[in-house]
Amino acid sequence: MVETTEATQVTRAASSLLFPELEFGIAANGTYPSEDFLEVLARIAFHNEFANTGARAYQLARGDDISIDATARNPLARALLYHLRGLDADAVDDQFDRVRDAILKEAARNRVFTRPVDIAIDVHDWLYYGAEETPRVCTTNPAQGTDHAYKFATVCIVNPRVQFTLGSVALEGSDTDELAEAIRQLVSEAREYVNINRLYLDRGFYRVHLALTLEDLDVEFLMRAPQTRKVQQFIDDHDGDTFIAEYEMARSNPPTGRTIVRLVVVPHRTRDDDHFCLVTNRDLDVGTDVEIARPLAEAYRRRWGIETSYRKITEFLPRTFSVRLFYFLFAVALYNLWVLTNLLVTPRRAVGTDPVVPTALFRAFLGQIPYG
Repeated sequence: MVETTEATQVTRAASSLLFPELEFGIAANGTYPSEDFLEVLARIAFHNEFANTGARAYQLARGDDISIDATARNPLARALLYHLRGLDADAVDDQFDRVRDAILKEAARNRVFTRPVDIAIDVHDWLYYGAEETPRVCTTNPAQGTDHAYKFATVCIVNPRVQFTLGSVALEGSDTDELAEAIRQLVSEAREYVNINRLYLDRGFYRVHLALTLEDLDVEFLMRAPQTRKVQQFIDDHDGDTFIAEYEMARSNPPTGRTIVRLVVVPHRTRDDDHFCLVTNRDLDVGTDVEIARPLAEAYRRRWGIETSYRKITEFLPRTFSVRLFYFLFAVALYNLWVLTNLLVTPRRAVGTDPVVPTALFRAFLGQIPYG
């Protein structure tokens, strides 16, 4: 059993890995100190508020005499957004790289990463409702009244007990070259902290040049395969519902490419007369290794761990539709702090399906924000 006092102490100690690292470029004669900005950021992250609402609520809570006109722009919120917009994207990345490094090194000191881990890479849409010409806004599948979004690729540990987000990349689209470069960066970032056992990817990464990129990185991957006519022909040509076959991924249009992988096919869990198909670069014998097909399909379902992690990250996302890079990385940092806090207060250093410190209590235990 974890005592409230211990959980509070650990939470506040862990938060010192984040907040003192954040810099806003405030001039010596600035109207508001960085402490005010940090308090507002924490509030709007935990309460999913707009900056204007969160800043006003924060100032009212501490007794400031401010305008409560709902249409008025709050000066503190305006100052915060002004400074965030003034930050260089590389400077923002550098700040949060230091935060991630500190959090994951603390986890390593607590022997969290003693064994190779399974990881997943995925692309996430943060839906956008503003002007289409906004920099870095991409088109996406229509959802919730928009077909535009900011896109972020993340790499996450999918082992249930330690679902840290190890890295992230802001994308400008989803073309193959950009995704290949994102994969290289994310695998490199993951390797700074963990030994990779296997990498899981969804069917959005099913492209021959991405498979070649992963082979060049010497990463064992397991990737969902769409049931194309070629895949369906393989299924029709086999008597059994479960099999492993040598399979060529190929692109005939420029830029051309091809690679040999293993196609893993098992019956679908919920749909009759349907199949679940994967490709892998693991060296499997198509004649004798068929018994491993079902275990590989079950293992792939761990990929949903990255979906769970991203849903949790969104609990820390503010609502303002600007300065998205800072907000996204801030949310990732808070999520990693939450995972670390649960690891440190749990006797077996393991976060289960029901964390000891849920996010609501994490915010309450955080208390006063530690400054530099």
